[in-house]
Amino acid sequence: MKTKFLGIMVVIALLVSLVGIRQVGAADAAPFVSVRTVDGYVGEYEEYHISFLLSRDVKAHETLSVVFDDSITRAGVGDIAAGNVLIDTMPAGSSSLWSGHVLTVSTPINLSGGTVHELTILRGAMVQNPWTATHVQLLFKDDTTGTTLTSNFYGITTVTEIAPVSLTVDTSGASHLTVLLRFRTGRTGALVGAPATRSASAVTSDTITIRLSPVLSQVWDLSGGPVAWFSIAGTILQPRRLQLVSLSDRSRQQPTKYQKQATYVLDTSVGASTEVLVRLEFDEPAGMSVPLTTDDFALVWTSKEQTMVRLPLTGVPAPAPDSVDDNPVLPADVTVPVITWKVQQSRFSSRLVMLDIAVIEENLDEAWFSGGTGSFIHTRLATGDNTVFVINRSGIHGTVVATDMAGNTTTVSIDLPAPSGT
Repeated sequence: MKTKFLGIMVVIALLVSLVGIRQVGAADAAPFVSVRTVDGYVGEYEEYHISFLLSRDVKAHETLSVVFDDSITRAGVGDIAAGNVLIDTMPAGSSSLWSGHVLTVSTPINLSGGTVHELTILRGAMVQNPWTATHVQLLFKDDTTGTTLTSNFYGITTVTEIAPVSLTVDTSGASHLTVLLRFRTGRTGALVGAPATRSASAVTSDTITIRLSPVLSQVWDLSGGPVAWFSIAGTILQPRRLQLVSLSDRSRQQPTKYQKQATYVLDTSVGASTEVLVRLEFDEPAGMSVPLTTDDFALVWTSKEQTMVRLPLTGVPAPAPDSVDDNPVLPADVTVPVITWKVQQSRFSSRLVMLDIAVIEENLDEAWFSGGTGSFIHTRLATGDNTVFVINRSGIHGTVVATDMAGNTTTVSIDLPAPSGT
């Protein structure tokens, strides 16, 4: 019975969608507004790029308004300087008025109807994201005609990870090979470093974990292991030795999959959004027969930001073409599936929404969208774009789970508020 009911609902949704929902492109005449944020992180001053299309020509010095969600605030005092609000890269005609949660902008130039234009709000405007993760919309209003358009949902998140910068090698030393690994801690990725002590009440140090490609792992073994140092870019802090606390081998019996994994603790703290240089200094490997190539890499994460990121090795030759192998052994797949989503609401029914869920993964095993507690929706997804119609009665709190053939899994929440008035 549940399966039959689901089929009926999908048919109804499709019928309604023929008249109530459609993707609007730049060439379409119907007005629309679409919002994209640069940061999307809780509490940050946000940069907005708002694309809009109106059916009429807007003359210079007419006004347009952006109505933000009540959770969006502004830290600045007074109106917003013209240089912090742009339309089609031109500064607004005068200071933009901020009142409550509404930004009113004077257009600096004539705007053609039926053409997509862009309103940009820079970080200097000090429009601040909410302090909790959420999905919100904004309203875009043509003040002359009163036409009001509703944007897509955009997300505010608490997810943070380190940013890979570079991975290079230095072979200038006569008897040393130095691997130089650079990354930047994320917004909440500050690391606590604690000097070695025997006190039971001592602060526990955060950790940095590095996993090396098969060839770099062979370098580790042939050299007897590196001495590891770290320093902080842009400071006078002298390089400090990292203390190894954990060392493990992955797939040691399979040379093409072998990976050395080392975890280090710090004796000094590192701030959030800070670039760090880690130096692995190897004695000259004896009997090193496989040269380093652009296929080599390091995987890095910290105890504060546990999402693994990949740093490809640069400044070395590309690998030589392999001879044809009927049974090639592929490198270990450590890349997780990527999931993105957006939502569009029916013009005629605030309860009917269309979810566009994109799953990016060449070797996808399976992916599912579940509607959450009390929902009958449990839909299998394919690689690429997937469209799912959903009736939103009291809010949607669903989940997308995607797993690839190597077992790497990504889970993303889809949270939509209940329609206004419910």
